[in-house]
Amino acid sequence: MKIVVTGGAGFIGSHLVDRLIEEGHGVVVLDHHQKDKLRFPNPAAKVYKLRFGDPQVEAALAKEKPEAIFHLAAQISVTFSVEHPIDDVETNIIDALKLLEYGRRAGVKKIVFVSSGGAIYGDHSIVPTPEVMDAKPISPYGIHKQAFEHYLDSLQNSSDISVAVLRPANIYGPRQQLTGGEGGVMPIFLNNFLNNRESVVFGDGSSTRDYLYVADAVDAFVAALDCKPPHPVNISTGRETSIAELWQILTAIHDGAALKKHLPFRPGEIMRSCLDASAAETILNWQPKTSLEQGLRETYDWFRSTYYDA
Repeated sequence: MKIVVTGGAGFIGSHLVDRLIEEGHGVVVLDHHQKDKLRFPNPAAKVYKLRFGDPQVEAALAKEKPEAIFHLAAQISVTFSVEHPIDDVETNIIDALKLLEYGRRAGVKKIVFVSSGGAIYGDHSIVPTPEVMDAKPISPYGIHKQAFEHYLDSLQNSSDISVAVLRPANIYGPRQQLTGGEGGVMPIFLNNFLNNRESVVFGDGSSTRDYLYVADAVDAFVAALDCKPPHPVNISTGRETSIAELWQILTAIHDGAALKKHLPFRPGEIMRSCLDASAAETILNWQPKTSLEQGLRETYDWFRSTYYDA
């Protein structure tokens, strides 16, 4: 199958592209290739250095005629979305709608959208949180992710395009950007550890997240390719980990000086995020395999060897 992956040279997308190529698919990557971010292009993939909403994407898709699109690329910062909600709309809704239209004209039959688990649910009263359809996001980022899910539902109801919407937890692992943004606090902590710099913890460290190792996330994404879920599906571990606990595990792995200070919580951030992934087991036949401790060790070793030991 010929498959397009947006953001396919970035952190999560590059892992997905590697897996798809290993399984024999032909892969086309749409990726901005910004100079301030590391990219990990697979030489077996055809790469277009384009943002997914660029007008040139229409001609690229018409030429390639993909059967499926994995849409991963996005504006990913919750804080940025709070400060610049219009910019977030332009990327995460308007440009994404352009991609849908370009794909529809090119004859795409399948779209897998990587949405957001934590940001869509906000501070939900049920933790771990199931796939509630009346979620009330508290940030523009979460609002726009949820809105695009509705656009996809409309597309599926009015065309022969099959859609799978996945709501992942906080994905982490090798190939995350050094300065954070992707996966949030983890790469920032690691960078500070390895430079003996002070880290910032917002709040008292009691806020929680559900950390999902990137290889496990990719397993779920690939499983969704041949599946038509009846609703958005959480992709997560179901384990709630506080920032304080994450700090404790990472400092033990680092086994060196680790400095931190506390600042007030930031607007738009949620206090507790942990997702119920039981539907993913039923619908996708998927479960995470990697423990947090194992995943953090592999991530730490990759950061050290890539950014510091070289």
